[in-house]
Amino acid sequence: MSISGTGTQADPYIVDTWADFVTAVETVDAYVKVDTSTVATWDFAKMVEGGLSTIIDWNAIEVDGNGLTIKGLFGTEERWFSATSSTAKVVKNLNLLDMAKTTVTTGVFHGRAIEFRNCKFSGVIEGGNFFEPYSGGVATFTTGGIAGNDPRGCAFAFKFSGDARLASAACTFNHCNMNFDGTSTNTSTQEMKMYESKISGKMPWASFKNSGGGQNVIDAEIDTIDTWSNTSGGVTLINTDKLASGLSVPSGFTGVTSTQMLDADALGAVGFIVETEEPEGGE
Repeated sequence: MSISGTGTQADPYIVDTWADFVTAVETVDAYVKVDTSTVATWDFAKMVEGGLSTIIDWNAIEVDGNGLTIKGLFGTEERWFSATSSTAKVVKNLNLLDMAKTTVTTGVFHGRAIEFRNCKFSGVIEGGNFFEPYSGGVATFTTGGIAGNDPRGCAFAFKFSGDARLASAACTFNHCNMNFDGTSTNTSTQEMKMYESKISGKMPWASFKNSGGGQNVIDAEIDTIDTWSNTSGGVTLINTDKLASGLSVPSGFTGVTSTQMLDADALGAVGFIVETEEPEGGE
């Protein structure tokens, strides 16, 4: 079908093809929603021969993927999606899986004032950044609010290599699940503002800083510690069983074993509070 709707908040553009998606997303101040009633997964290689060769200007105010998965994003364009206006933007319920961001790509997303809600991202990041800020702007990956307790934040599964980072600025990760692999040669500090979030897998960076807040978990293999800091004011756990031999828990972080991570009393003893629900009929 062709694009329907008028692009307003009450009557968003409805799209179900890649071409119409791009047209709608590039429309200034538009509201966009993907129709996934027929096809909920798009195979990028079958839609765009040769991958992205030109930048997509992300001008829409809100894009609701409605559960859409775009698989296998790739391309030769330096930046794939660019949102450089100061107008706040929301991207929600959109999954970009199995992407291949090679060294020719500076950033998958380039921009400022972007909030991602309930999105999933996966693939290989070879050099550059997944998110590249513009004019001091940063991104927020969240459920919709820092104070929220909704566990359905964004999810990441990335393998890093070369001079790769998740972001070259301190983006916010609220209620996010992140699984990392690989090793980055980037010597800059990967700063993240983590709120009620978790990193598992393997830490790709030797230098890391958490400047967020709340309770966070790093349940990942750590092979190298150069400069690590936790200025969040909250509790950020590190699984000591996954530290390489000879490494110790950096100042500002709290070390616990794999067994203690599963023990609410042990976590409570170090100030990490695990909320439990009363069973039905309980007092």
